[in-house]
Amino acid sequence: MFLRSQNNEPPKPYESSPESSTTEVIDTDEGSDSDLPQPSANFKESAENWPFELYDPYPDYNSEAWTKKWQGAHFGCEGPRGVDVNGNEDDTLGAYKLPDDALAPSPIFGSYRETGLGSGYCFQRHTRNSPYGDEDKPGDGPSDRPQPSKVNWEKVDWGRLQQDCYVRNRDRFEEKKDDTVPLMFRYPNHEDTLHVNETLILPAEKSESEKMARNWFSSDSKKHKKRNAILLRTYDTKNYTPDNLYHIRSLITELTLHSGAEYEVFLMVQIIDLDKHIFSDPAVYQGALNQYVPREFHNISILFNVPLLEAWYPKAGKHNPNNSQQVHMSQPLQLFSLLRSDFDLYWQFELDVRYTGHHYHHLEAIRTWAQKQPRRLLWERDAYFYSPYIHKTWENFRNKVRQITNGGGVWGAVTATGISPVGPRPPTEFPEEDNFEWGVGEPADMINVSPIIDPVQTHMMFREAIDNYPDGKKGTPSRAGPVTAMIAVSKRLLRAMHHSQVTMGTHMMPEMLPESTAFQHGLKAVAFPEPTYLDIDDKAPEELESIFNDQSENGIWNGGSPNRLLAQHVNFWWSTGFKPDFSNILYRKWLGIDSEGKKAGEQRLCLPAMLMHPIKGI
Repeated sequence: MFLRSQNNEPPKPYESSPESSTTEVIDTDEGSDSDLPQPSANFKESAENWPFELYDPYPDYNSEAWTKKWQGAHFGCEGPRGVDVNGNEDDTLGAYKLPDDALAPSPIFGSYRETGLGSGYCFQRHTRNSPYGDEDKPGDGPSDRPQPSKVNWEKVDWGRLQQDCYVRNRDRFEEKKDDTVPLMFRYPNHEDTLHVNETLILPAEKSESEKMARNWFSSDSKKHKKRNAILLRTYDTKNYTPDNLYHIRSLITELTLHSGAEYEVFLMVQIIDLDKHIFSDPAVYQGALNQYVPREFHNISILFNVPLLEAWYPKAGKHNPNNSQQVHMSQPLQLFSLLRSDFDLYWQFELDVRYTGHHYHHLEAIRTWAQKQPRRLLWERDAYFYSPYIHKTWENFRNKVRQITNGGGVWGAVTATGISPVGPRPPTEFPEEDNFEWGVGEPADMINVSPIIDPVQTHMMFREAIDNYPDGKKGTPSRAGPVTAMIAVSKRLLRAMHHSQVTMGTHMMPEMLPESTAFQHGLKAVAFPEPTYLDIDDKAPEELESIFNDQSENGIWNGGSPNRLLAQHVNFWWSTGFKPDFSNILYRKWLGIDSEGKKAGEQRLCLPAMLMHPIKGI
C-alpha cells in the first residue's frame, strides 16, 4: 500500500532559473508511476530509527554556478535568535530520510516525482515546528532533535527582520522597494481614477524576447531575482493559537530569512468592526493593531475594511461587513499590488492552510513547474485531475488531453467585449502550428492548486454571479478555480483586475475573478498537480479518476450528483475521503492531540510534505 522512497540522497540545493525550461529537483527516483500500488492514507506512526537530518532545500548561494546566473550576492539574514539563520541549527527544520526499504504513502492525484517536490523525507511535529516555539513536553516520546534555544517571541519584530534582510540583499532584485511608503492602505483620490490606465502593464512594455521564452532564456546576461509577496488573510476576531504562531513564524523564516528576501510575508487583516474608523485617526489604526494582532507581527500587518473597498471600487458588486472577505477577496490583493509594486508574484493564503514540509521547497517547486508549462492546451489540461495511477507520466496525461480536445483548444485571449487584452499574442495563427513551445519558460500569471474549469456546464451556485460585463451573465467568457485557499497572482493580472473593476465595475466571485480575467486577457494560468491523498479504501484508482474527471452530470462539479460530495473530501482542501473532517483528524494526529485538544499518545506521526485545508479549531 506504500510507495518506495523516491530520494536516496540528503536534500540538495533547490536551484531554478527563468532561463531554463527544466527544473532541477530533489526527487531523483528512477522508478515509474506505472508500478504504483493502491493509493493509501495510512501514514507512518513513527520515524524512530530513521536517519534525522536538517532540511536545506536552498540553492548553493554564492557558488560559482550560482553567481554566473544571478545578479548580486546572497547575504545571510538575522533571525529571531539574533544570529544568521543560515547554518544555525536552531533556526532550521529537520526531517527524516526514508531508507531504501521504507515505504511512503502514494497520492491518488498529483505527484511528487513529476512536479519536483520529492517524497524521500517525512516530517514529524517536533522536528518541523521546534525552531518556531513548539517545545517538547513530558511524555511526548523520544525525539532525535535537541530543543532549540528559547526565544522571547513577544520581543521579536518580524517586520524589522524582513526589512533588514531585504536591505542586505537588495542588489539581487530589479524592482526596488520604496522605503518611504508606509505599510498602510489609503483612500483613493481623484488622480487614482484619472490615471487608472497607467496601472496596467501592457504587452508593449514586455520585449518580444521576454514574451517568447525560446529567445528569452538564450541570453547569457545575469538575471535579477523576482520577488514574491505572501499575503495571509485574516480578520479582527481571529484567535491566534500556538499552532497559528508556529505556522506564521515558519513561513517568514523559511521563505524570507533563509532565502535572502526572495519572499516577504504579510498579514492582511480585515477589520469587520465598522465602529473602528481605522483610516480616520492613526491612533485608532494602531489601537486596532494592538487589539487584534500579536505584537511580534505588528510591523508585517496591513489593515483594511469594507469602507476602504467601497471607496476604491464603488461600481463593483455589493459590500457587506459579514461576507466581504469571501465575496471581494481579490480587492485587497489588487490594492496591495499598487502599494507594493516591487513584487512580481503575490501569493494569498488563508490562515487555515497548513503544509507539513518545507515552505521554500514547496513554493519554488510550484512556481518553477508552472513556469515550464507550454501554453498550448494549457487551459484544457488545467481542467483535469492528473492521476499517476491512470495516466502514468505527465507526458501521457498531456497526450490524453490532446486526444480528447476538440479543435486546437484555447489559443491566446478569449474575446470579451470591453476588454483589451494585456497578454501577449500567440506566435502562430493556429495552435497546431506550435510544437508545445510557446510559454515554456514564461512565469505564470495565475497559479491554483485546484483544477481550473469552465463553470458554465456545472451546477456551481456562483457560475452566473457575473456583473457589469457587457456580454452579460451567460455570454462572458469565464473560468473557475473552485478552491481559493492558496493561489498566486501576478502583478500584471492584479492590475488588469483592478482596472476593470474601477472603470467598468466588473465583478465575479473570488473563485472566478482571477481565472476569468486571465482567460479574457490571454495570460498564463496554471493548475498545479498538488499531491493529494484520500482516506478511501473501497474505491479503485480507476473509479476515483473517472468520478473526478467526469465532465457530465455525474461529475463532482455538478450539484445534482451524489459524487459531488467527493469534491469536499480531498485532504488538502476539501477534507479527504468520506470523513468530512479528515484533514483536521490527520493534522491533530500529527500534533499528537485528540478532538478536544488533549494529548493523545506518545507516537509521533511522520507525514510526507503535504498540504492540508481546512485546519480548524487547533
